[in-house]
Amino acid sequence: MHFFLLLFIPSFTFCLLAADSKYRFIKLSAPVFIGLFTGIISTVFIEFFIYPESASGSSFFSIIIPALTHSAVPSILLSVLFLLFSKDDAEYKTYAILPLISMFFSIYVPYVTFTQGESKSFFMSFINPVLFMETVIFYTCAIKYGFQNNSKKTKVLKAFILAMLSLLIQPIFYTLWFIKFLPALSYLAAFILIPVSIFVYKFFSIQQNSLDNIE
Repeated sequence: MHFFLLLFIPSFTFCLLAADSKYRFIKLSAPVFIGLFTGIISTVFIEFFIYPESASGSSFFSIIIPALTHSAVPSILLSVLFLLFSKDDAEYKTYAILPLISMFFSIYVPYVTFTQGESKSFFMSFINPVLFMETVIFYTCAIKYGFQNNSKKTKVLKAFILAMLSLLIQPIFYTLWFIKFLPALSYLAAFILIPVSIFVYKFFSIQQNSLDNIE
């Protein structure tokens, strides 16, 4: 049970990177290391300076708001800071966002699961990591879409909206499971979105590669 929780996100990330021939893994080692390091530093800080509380309340909004702090806030902060301070070209940045954020969550998600006393929960050990990975993939694809159409304001705005909506995937289905409102829907969504997220990620990778060939 714990092996899946600990290994799913990094393993799935490495599989995606291995299947994408645009950059070799060694080329993306910097964002991988930054994500891991940030995840370790964040969990150490939370452990010693912030008391990690379990989700409380029974209403949808009382659960989804703290859930957003666990998924959306780190994703936005990491991606924005990396895009602003990285000196690499735009194409590399769009590829680097996925390993950057996913490796952060490979540390952060197990930590939150254990500290909240949910390590024996099937949903938290098996479904929640899948939802986090799907969220990261869709968020990454939205960023790629924005960069591919950075000269078109309407499409950039569309990419921004899609990115924000993608960050709601994990919080919404986690909240539905937590408040026990159609919990089966959360399980079903996790399984359905896995192949969809892979297809979308590969589609945008192919699109980006085809743009490179245009002289």
